[in-house]
Amino acid sequence: MIVLADNDIVHKLARCELLPELLIWLKAPPAKVWVLPSMPFVLRRKLKADTVALACLESFLKLVKPIPAAAITSMARFEQLDMGERQMLAILVDDAHVTQMVTGDKRALKLIGDIASTDQALAGRLATARVDCLESIMLGLIEQFGFAAINFKATRGAKADGVLGISFGAKRPEAHAVEALTSYLAGVRADAAFVAKS
Repeated sequence: MIVLADNDIVHKLARCELLPELLIWLKAPPAKVWVLPSMPFVLRRKLKADTVALACLESFLKLVKPIPAAAITSMARFEQLDMGERQMLAILVDDAHVTQMVTGDKRALKLIGDIASTDQALAGRLATARVDCLESIMLGLIEQFGFAAINFKATRGAKADGVLGISFGAKRPEAHAVEALTSYLAGVRADAAFVAKS
């Protein structure tokens, strides 16, 4: 069991201080959560002005592992994507131990869906590995930890993502958050049907 986590999802959840909850929700040992080698450098720069989020990131980085180098030939199949996304997809396709991928990048998800329409190996892996986006993760966190706890933290990081800002807030009820997240998730799945429903 290996989970791939991209920079976008870790950045957004660090802003919310929800990385500990993510690790619990994933049900994978933290050492089985693999992140891009660029993550420490990229996210430390992005979070340098937010000491709380940065501390959350640093704790997370002590527990997870960097993704191993992917085969150049595998990465070449995904040239429409950026380097980190190519590396994640190559590992997803080549390593049968990968059971889940979590990402905060909707643009990449749409491109992955487009590529999978002509790439049988990728389509096969997307059919067997779980793929989660921000919306499905937030719905899962609400279900596991309760709305009040997640809303409190998500409100702190609401500026990190438009969906978080619309879904969460001090005066927002659970029904509103669930409806907004479900609606946005349906939009994501319209372009990338392989994304988990929640």
